[in-house]
Amino acid sequence: MKSESKHLLRDLVSFARGKGIAAQFWLHAEQSSLMRFANGAVSLNTTENLMTLDITAHRGNARGSCSLVTNMTERDRMQSAIIDADELARHAVPLNYPITFTPMAALPDDDRHVDKGILRLTAQEKLDYMARTVSGIDSPELPLCGMFSSGAVWEAAANTLADTVLYHAATDAGVTVVLAHTRDKWELQATQSATSVSELNPATVHDELALLLGHYAKAKPVTVPTGACDVVFGREALSELVGFCNWLGFSGGSCKRKNTFLKEEDIGRNVFSNLVTFVDDPAERATYPYAFDCNGVARKPFPLVTDGVFNAFMWDRDSADEFGQKETGHSVPERSFVMKPGTVKAASLADVIALPRERDILYLPFLHYMNCVNATEGIVTGCSRFGALLLKKDGSVHVPFNVRMTEKLSTLFGAVEWLSDTPVAVNTSSSYGTRTATAVVVPAFMKVNNVAIPHVNTSF
Repeated sequence: MKSESKHLLRDLVSFARGKGIAAQFWLHAEQSSLMRFANGAVSLNTTENLMTLDITAHRGNARGSCSLVTNMTERDRMQSAIIDADELARHAVPLNYPITFTPMAALPDDDRHVDKGILRLTAQEKLDYMARTVSGIDSPELPLCGMFSSGAVWEAAANTLADTVLYHAATDAGVTVVLAHTRDKWELQATQSATSVSELNPATVHDELALLLGHYAKAKPVTVPTGACDVVFGREALSELVGFCNWLGFSGGSCKRKNTFLKEEDIGRNVFSNLVTFVDDPAERATYPYAFDCNGVARKPFPLVTDGVFNAFMWDRDSADEFGQKETGHSVPERSFVMKPGTVKAASLADVIALPRERDILYLPFLHYMNCVNATEGIVTGCSRFGALLLKKDGSVHVPFNVRMTEKLSTLFGAVEWLSDTPVAVNTSSSYGTRTATAVVVPAFMKVNNVAIPHVNTSF
């Protein structure tokens, strides 16, 4: 794919130059495999190989774009799309600010994160993996559900201002295993993210599910009181909260458009607990990072929050142009967020249960149906569904009915009591649309005091 992608974009650049067209190109090719399970059986097993080409033509401050699903042999269609994009730019209304259009920097190929083992995974190997995750714990009333997603992306970028063609490639795998009780309607879930086949460990998933099942199998569910509650968030729940910080907090363009809870005056201030450090880190392989962005800007570690202090906003090129700022290498399909771990020794749920506690603690491994209540206040909401536990101060463990959490992000990350010392990658890739491998690295657990629980259910 590397040589073919580079050769194709060089030909397209040459064609555009010959027509006097200023343009930039983003080529995306993918292999996406998805095996889905429902009611203890495979409900879907598919592999797709797709290629898309995005073209943006520039005419001063006006742009025209054209995208097409294609393949390497359809040069005529691609050349026609270049002409179409230029024609759109000819008729587009120019923006009232200058658009940055610069040559691609000469950067090394970004393909060090390809694992051929993931590309060679067979259907039988995936079946064997899933079977081992639920060995001895699934049953007709607790059938296996979930999915095993794996694949690769090959991407290239170029423009007519330089002969450079930049190349990115990465492989990823993400597994979700669910045991859904057919009668009592509770569900247990465990996940795993992998950058290589060696990181796929079904025993870890099995042990997590087995521990939860030990509490759920014979439990009499309880209703958690509404009000303030101490909460331990698991890695999946924490990754969701970090994602909402990305959406509602760290974008400079969104801030200027008054759609973030973090403001310009917050730069240099303590906005979170001093235990909290966020970095957008393209050196962290577990996040499937990009070494450069879509415009050919080299990406470097970008400290967002250090010991609770907000350092800076991220600026993609379009937003930076619009608001007169300096771009920060964030015109990328996905960021590479890392939340630094803490010091509490808690690598597993068993470790969390064994920790001493002075008050009742609600354990939330997942946040379901999450959404934004108020962007400028950073208020988010979500409910429990998969494997929540109520850890009583007397040492006992109870199974709670579903609860709803509604709270400010500044409160959730501002009232952190402790973070576990174990970093874990959570695969946050979507199985819909264009394949874009992404993951967030977070501490395995985060304890937050006095989280608002405004609504509780009397059922799962």
